[in-house]
Amino acid sequence: MASEARTRARRRSCQATDFGATAVASSVDLLVEILMRLPAKPLLRFKCVSKQWYSIISDPQFIINYAQRNLKPLLGLLLSGRKEQLGPYPEFSFISIGGYGKTGRVPKFLTIPKLEIQDFCNGLMCYSKPHMDAPQFTSYYVCNSASGQSKRIRVLESPSSKRLMAVNLAFDPSKSPFYNVIFVSETSGSELNHLIKIDIYSSKTQTWRPSTKGLFIVPHDVDFGNGVYWNGAIYWYHRKKNSLAYFDFEADCLERLQMPLLSQGSYPMSFDYFGESGGHLHLVGTCRPGTTLFTVFEMEKDRSGWFVKCNGDLGALATTFPKMVTPRLSRRYLFSPVSLFRGEKEEELSIVLTIPGSVVQYNAKDKTSKKLCDLPKGLIFNDFMGQGFRFKSHQYMETLASI
Repeated sequence: MASEARTRARRRSCQATDFGATAVASSVDLLVEILMRLPAKPLLRFKCVSKQWYSIISDPQFIINYAQRNLKPLLGLLLSGRKEQLGPYPEFSFISIGGYGKTGRVPKFLTIPKLEIQDFCNGLMCYSKPHMDAPQFTSYYVCNSASGQSKRIRVLESPSSKRLMAVNLAFDPSKSPFYNVIFVSETSGSELNHLIKIDIYSSKTQTWRPSTKGLFIVPHDVDFGNGVYWNGAIYWYHRKKNSLAYFDFEADCLERLQMPLLSQGSYPMSFDYFGESGGHLHLVGTCRPGTTLFTVFEMEKDRSGWFVKCNGDLGALATTFPKMVTPRLSRRYLFSPVSLFRGEKEEELSIVLTIPGSVVQYNAKDKTSKKLCDLPKGLIFNDFMGQGFRFKSHQYMETLASI
């Protein structure tokens, strides 16, 4: 009797489950709502469930709506350094943010032999490597870091590759599922100016086009080494030359921007980090090595100028991590900002810094900190004094975009 009751109960449970699954499958709106709440990586795998699921997840409007609802969640940071300086240590290191993944483990998409990262942008990566059959050529690829899907977009001979000044991605999944790649090349140069050309790849048309403005004459104090995509344009900041320029895709023009005005106090400020987070463009200035003071600047949406987002002091951080302070008569503070990201609330800002032996996260609002990971013991970071070794950081996110 009891056995029969349990059998009937299981049958009713199965029927209820089947009914629920059937209801979800028959209601496209309900299915879309459920899929919208899932992380990007599982969603990409769920394309294989059925033709209906594939159609929904691949739909351009679904990709845009998904990105708008899940506004650029930062999952981790990739720290990279030049191989000749790292020696036996890994060229890339993954640092988990908010419990995603495992710190220290190198993602599979970075294990490609002789890979050289060109740029990261909102879940997409552009990289290059020697051409498979002809090492005198260099191949350039775009990769979705969540799915591992990649596509070769260009092959250049080594002489042409050496004339490249920048390769950058332009991608905002909250506005479009398509991306652009920009190649900046020097055609000639003098003591005063570069003569450059700009080529643009569109994933929508899968074609290349030159800039409609032709060649650009650019002063030598403008450099293209550190590119960031924000608000419809690629921005290039050069730390040593203290220069800032941008290319606007809609206007098809290359312009310069003013840097923030700095007060001439007892401790001169230098800009040590430039990047985008949460739809905002930031510069982080520090007064190191003599002090622990810092300032976060933010660009106005219309590019009309910079304003101070916040001022802060890392003195409490130096107390928590005493290796930040040199044991000398002239006290010096050893730290280097490598990333900045915004929290769920508008006023929340976290700065990621390398200090001797560690990578730490500092919350500028509540002045708390935590260690994210250790750094290799053999590395000597002269960059804390403004020279020598320097890490480059890339924000790791996931996107549904197809390549």
